[in-house]
Amino acid sequence: MWTRCGAVVDGRTMEKVTIGRGRRLDDVFKRVVRGSSDAIGRPRRDGGGGDACARRYARSSAASLADARFPGGVAASAGASGTRPRETTFETGRLARLTDGAVMVHSGDTVALCAATASREIDKGSLVRGFAPLLVDYRERSYAKGKIPNTFTRREGAPKEREILAMRVIDRATRPLFDKNIGREVMLQCVVMASDGGEDPAVLAVNGASAALMASSIPWNGPVAAVRVAIIRDGSGEREIVVSPSDEVVESSDFTLFYAGNDSRTLMIEAQSNKSGGLEESMLADALRVAHRAVRELLPAQIELAKEMGKPKQELVPAAVTSEMKEAVYAAMKTRLLALYEEHIQDKHERGRKMAELQSEVVAELIEANPEWAESVDALGSAYFQTCSRVMRERIFDTDTRVDGRGLYDLRALDGVAGLMPIVHGSALFERGNTQALATITLGSLDDSQKLDNLTGPTSKRLILHYSFPSFSVNETGARGISRREVGHGALAEKSLLGVFPDEESFPFAVRVNTETLESNGSSSMAAVCSGSMALMDAGVPIKEHVGAISIGLIMDEDETTREVKRYKLMDDIMGLEDVLGDMDFKIAGTRTGVTGIQLDCKPMGIPLEILIEALDRASAARQKVIDVMERAVKTPKTDVKDSAPRFGRASIPGSLIGKLIGPQGSNIKALEKDTGSKVAVLNDDGDLAIFGPNKASYDAALAHIESMKNSIIEVGKTYVTTVKDVMPFGAVLITSNGDDGLLHVSEIAHERTENVADVFSVGDVVEVKCVAREGPSGKIKWSRKALLSLPRPPGREKPRFTVNKRQTSSE
Repeated sequence: MWTRCGAVVDGRTMEKVTIGRGRRLDDVFKRVVRGSSDAIGRPRRDGGGGDACARRYARSSAASLADARFPGGVAASAGASGTRPRETTFETGRLARLTDGAVMVHSGDTVALCAATASREIDKGSLVRGFAPLLVDYRERSYAKGKIPNTFTRREGAPKEREILAMRVIDRATRPLFDKNIGREVMLQCVVMASDGGEDPAVLAVNGASAALMASSIPWNGPVAAVRVAIIRDGSGEREIVVSPSDEVVESSDFTLFYAGNDSRTLMIEAQSNKSGGLEESMLADALRVAHRAVRELLPAQIELAKEMGKPKQELVPAAVTSEMKEAVYAAMKTRLLALYEEHIQDKHERGRKMAELQSEVVAELIEANPEWAESVDALGSAYFQTCSRVMRERIFDTDTRVDGRGLYDLRALDGVAGLMPIVHGSALFERGNTQALATITLGSLDDSQKLDNLTGPTSKRLILHYSFPSFSVNETGARGISRREVGHGALAEKSLLGVFPDEESFPFAVRVNTETLESNGSSSMAAVCSGSMALMDAGVPIKEHVGAISIGLIMDEDETTREVKRYKLMDDIMGLEDVLGDMDFKIAGTRTGVTGIQLDCKPMGIPLEILIEALDRASAARQKVIDVMERAVKTPKTDVKDSAPRFGRASIPGSLIGKLIGPQGSNIKALEKDTGSKVAVLNDDGDLAIFGPNKASYDAALAHIESMKNSIIEVGKTYVTTVKDVMPFGAVLITSNGDDGLLHVSEIAHERTENVADVFSVGDVVEVKCVAREGPSGKIKWSRKALLSLPRPPGREKPRFTVNKRQTSSE
């Protein structure tokens, strides 16, 4: 049972929040509660709610816990500061009380409810594999923006792309902090309930998910916090780092950063450049440091809330893989595994086959020597996997030599080919070792831009990149739908290329990039960036320079007690095995001079920030080699694009012809677009036109029609051959072959009176007429037939009474 808690309120004070440049001011109201015995409340049977609420209100006004928006809840706020300008409040105890941990997090008027639950049953498979079974669901409700969904059922449907990307961000920020022996399936559910456009709801969702885990009984090594950071230019052109920027500031910024971390380490990074050329590494390093200082300010409030309302943590499930098994497997296979690694096998499948054979051999030997392990085959397989990682790390630390024989900073064999596919508007193939990506380009009109229905951010986009990962790329069977991984990799590649994509004024097209992963052995998303950049140039898209991409790996040797990093090694261009067995996959894309896109995945409980900053420099050096290969395939955007590619151009006609071009109710321009396949837009009253053709033939046909209009202006006094378009009681509408129509009034048909126009003309008759007038601002045409006819003679005078012979003159 829940009872509302009461408190005596002295009054209200208004506190202005100091914000970064480009942000609007928010007025934050706080209730000042004095310590009083008037606070009431009965304890709930489940131990939460009323009793804790009464204790909370008994505290002095100087307490770190602020008042909750929902009476009966408990709230902790991370106040605004110079580093982090927006106040964020975490609230629990009133809503979703049956959930293991539920927190309402709000910043300004953006509100998200985050809940954490765990299954009662042990997931033995995940426990054996040493894998945290985490599920994340993030949803943005339309009511959060005061809108009814435009779907047929008027309710939200399947997750949109933005929601899927937010799920991935929450997962990558929280997963590393779960112990591998958690043993139970954990689900994080986040619902955005209100959005003011001043905060990215996904940022709140990361913070709320962390606070919900902290308040729950689920074992977790949190907290973690997230912020959004933008790099903008002030009035003098100087760059400035803004924390918690609004959407308006983000859209005009040079660079945007989504950062998550804990007190000492980085856990997740998503970043993109919004300007051509990318952001130099030194400025990016400064932005990362500012972001880390900002997230640290969000941690104490979560800790305080967990102390006040948190539940006792569950005990971890005993590990399925014992230390005895680990050491036995390590002793049995170290020498043989080292010998396999020293073969420097380049083929992914050949290496995988030999490693699988070695596993079967070692497991069989150990079971024969230890019959009690006969029921622990899966656990021995997990110990084998851990030993593969351990031996790989020892070899790298001792010899700086990787599994395939490369040094730490060596890249796999690179190759690139452009323009290899017919028909398509542009294409390119990029290869890095056994990773191979084929990109194709499809150009369209601005009407083909993708419409976005999100709570925040842009409403449409002209650059659309779709990444595909078919099962044959890893020699597996089975059809697949679109996975979250494919959506995430496509979004990363798209953001990376957006930094060099031309603006709408200079390139008024929508572009779809399809990247097909044909082979995959690590960093296929980075191969998608490289192939996409080359394909854009092959299609003639005017990007100024190439975007190359590389993934930097890491192995760390940490103290098991203090988590201090004793030694580490960075590796350029990691392959699949190094991704699986290593500690980090740091994807970095950019031009020769700056970074355009970043994504960080890590397996340990975070990566020290200074290691990541060092990795930025390593990626910059490797990127130069990648771009060298790309430029050999195609160095500049092509100017002689294929006939199948769309065309865009400008034309003009006299203002008096605009009505003729459009026609009654748009009939003429609709017919033109239907006949030619091109789209024609009238830009202004002066007659400036924009023409978009899906291919060269279509564009040329539309342009020819417009040029013929310019050369066919009807002039008063000239004779024209027309066709009867319509017959009416008061005359006939006649039209020329160029589409100019006008009225032949009944009085202009003949010199004599015409009683019935239908007796003279039928629709389709060809009539020679003379233009006798153009009237009104639109230049309406008046035809005359009788102007071309001789005057009739009076009765009896049909023939002339005499003739006049011309005088003959001599040429002499």
